[in-house]
Amino acid sequence: MSWDLLYALDLIALISFVLSYYFNCYRRGYRIDIWHVQLFLMCVFPNMLMLPFSKGELNYPVLGSDFPAVVASLPTIFLITLLGYFSLLAGGFFWHIRTGLGIRKLAVRLLDLVPECSMMVMSSPTTLVFQTGICLLLQAMILGYYFSKSGFGFDLRQFTFTNPALRPVALLISTYSGFIGSHCFARYVEKKERKLLICTLLLSLGLMFFGSRGAVIGVYLGVLVCYLIQLRNRISLFRIFSIVLLLLSIALYLGSVRSGEYSLTDFLQIFVMLLFYGNNFSDLRDFAWVYAHWDHHFWLGKTYLAAVTSFVPRFASEFRDHWGLGAATALTVGFDPHVHPGLRPGAFGEGYLNFGVVGVVAVGLFVGMVMYRVDMGVKQAVTSRHPSMMKAFAMSSLLIISSTVTLSAGFSGLFVLAGIYFFNWCCIRLLHMLQHRPSSIAAV
Repeated sequence: MSWDLLYALDLIALISFVLSYYFNCYRRGYRIDIWHVQLFLMCVFPNMLMLPFSKGELNYPVLGSDFPAVVASLPTIFLITLLGYFSLLAGGFFWHIRTGLGIRKLAVRLLDLVPECSMMVMSSPTTLVFQTGICLLLQAMILGYYFSKSGFGFDLRQFTFTNPALRPVALLISTYSGFIGSHCFARYVEKKERKLLICTLLLSLGLMFFGSRGAVIGVYLGVLVCYLIQLRNRISLFRIFSIVLLLLSIALYLGSVRSGEYSLTDFLQIFVMLLFYGNNFSDLRDFAWVYAHWDHHFWLGKTYLAAVTSFVPRFASEFRDHWGLGAATALTVGFDPHVHPGLRPGAFGEGYLNFGVVGVVAVGLFVGMVMYRVDMGVKQAVTSRHPSMMKAFAMSSLLIISSTVTLSAGFSGLFVLAGIYFFNWCCIRLLHMLQHRPSSIAAV
C-alpha cells in the first residue's frame, strides 16, 4: 500500500475523531470527556499523529540496522491499529444496544464492583492515612536498600533488572503507593482535608525515585481529568492545551532525570526530539519493530496466560520469563529480557500477535464498551444534583480493567488491587469495631 493512501486513511480517521469530539463533546457543553481522552491517548496521538514521524530518519539511532525493515512494516501496522480504532468506536456503539436479555445490566453489575470498592477505600480518611503510613514505610525500606547499593538515584526500576528478586517487591510498593495516593487526592479535592493532601504529596515524592513516570503522574491524572469534565464549558480549550503541554513536559523531564540529566536548558533543547522520536509515544514504531522480527506464528494467548499467572515472579517461572509481554517482545527483537524491559506494541499489538485480526477486534470491542460505561458514569457523577469528585474518580478507576486487556504487562496490578480492597475492608471493619467498643462497655 502506498504512503499516499495511508496518509489519506489517516486523515479520514482524524476527521472522524474531530467530528465526534465536536458533536458529542464540545456541542454538549463539555471541553473534555473520558471517551475522547482515551481515544486520543490510545489511538490518535501515538498512531495517527505519529505516523509521519514513525518513518523519519531520526528514528535510525534507536532502530539501527532494523530501520528499513521497520519502515516497510509500518503500513501493515497502521492498518491494524486503524482496525482497532474503529473497533473501539463499535464497542461504544454496541453499549447502546438493548437486546432484552439483561446482558448489559449484568455487565454493569460486574464492572461497577471496582468503583464501589474504590468508594469504600475513600470512605474513611483514617484508613487512608494509615495505609499512607504503610506505603511510606515500604518506600523508605526499598529506597534505603537501593541507595545503599547503587548510590542516590531516580531509577529503582533499572536497579531491579540486575536484582530480579526485588522487581515484584518494587512493583507492589509502586502500585500500592500510586493507588493510595490517587484516592487520597480524590478525597482531598472533594472534602478539602489537608492531611490527605500531605499524604498525596509525600507518596508522590517517594514515587519519583522508582523510575516510573506513569506512577507519579497517575496519582493526579485521573482526578484532574474528572475535575476538567466537571468544569464543563467554564474552562477554555487553550487552558486545557496548556495543562496537557505542562504534563507532557513534566513526564519527559522526569525521563531525563531518570537518566541522570538534570539540566532544564538541555532538556528544552531536545524536547521536540523526545516527544516525536523518543521512546515515550513510540507505540506505532515499536509494534512495527516487533512485527518486522516476528515469525508470523501467533502466540495463541501465551502472553495473556503469563499475565494471569503474574503472582508468580518471573525469576521463579521459566514460562513467565519467556512469555511475559515485556520478555516476549524483547526476545522477538533480539534483546536480553533480563536487561531490556521490552517494547510497547500499543493498544492492539498484543491482541494481534496472539490472535490476529480477531484479537484486535475483540480487544477494541471490549475496551470500547468499558470506556463508554466510564464516560457516562463520570458525567453523571459530576453533573448530578450533588456532584461528587469521589464518585467520578471511582468510576474512572474502572479503566484499570481495560488497560490490562490492551497491555497484559500490567495484569499483576489487578492482584494488587484486589489485595488492597480486601485489606482496606479489613481495616474499616476493625476501625468500626474499635469505634463501637466504648459504647458497648458503657451500656453494660
